[in-house]
Amino acid sequence: MKIEKPRIPSYLEEQTEFHKMVEEEPYLQGLSFKNCLITEPELPCLHLDGIVFENVCFEDCNFLNIDMIDVIFENCEFNNVVFSDGAIHRTIFKTCRAMGTQFIDCVLHNIQYIECNLHYANFSGSRYKQTIYKKCDIGSSSFIQCGFKKTLFEHCSLVDSEFYNTSLDGMNFATSEIDGIGVTQDLLKGAIVSTDQALQLVKLLGLIVDETELE
Repeated sequence: MKIEKPRIPSYLEEQTEFHKMVEEEPYLQGLSFKNCLITEPELPCLHLDGIVFENVCFEDCNFLNIDMIDVIFENCEFNNVVFSDGAIHRTIFKTCRAMGTQFIDCVLHNIQYIECNLHYANFSGSRYKQTIYKKCDIGSSSFIQCGFKKTLFEHCSLVDSEFYNTSLDGMNFATSEIDGIGVTQDLLKGAIVSTDQALQLVKLLGLIVDETELE
């Protein structure tokens, strides 16, 4: 699956005073932030364009209705962070720790989550297109009432995650761990799984598997 990468400018102005800059203008473009702490308890309608965050800690940030395009987060930490109702395009989250982060009711296009800890994250109500989760821990997370189009989970942990009221038609879970996954039975049709995963899902349907026949 082809995913458009962020279009980062060849020159980025390095900054550390995030709060001061967004107080003046909630539209940031062509900047780099490294090794700093960002705390924004209330910052709705922020626009980020061509921004790189590296080794940045986001703490108690409410980015409701955020608009992001061409952004890279690398080795960042997110504590109590909200991206809900956001429009996020051509963005990479790489080796980030984002446990419990909220991406509720977002539009996510051309997004890459690479080797991230997204345990307890909430993606419910979000609409996906051309998005990949690669080698991520997304256990105990919520994908309730999501819309998936060209979305891939590759070698991820989805243990105890919830996909209720979400169509899984065409979704490939074959390389990921799905123990304890929660799904809506009528919307499971068309999901792609391994043989072992199929046995797990059969039990969710209330069927009893006679495993002696498999020995």
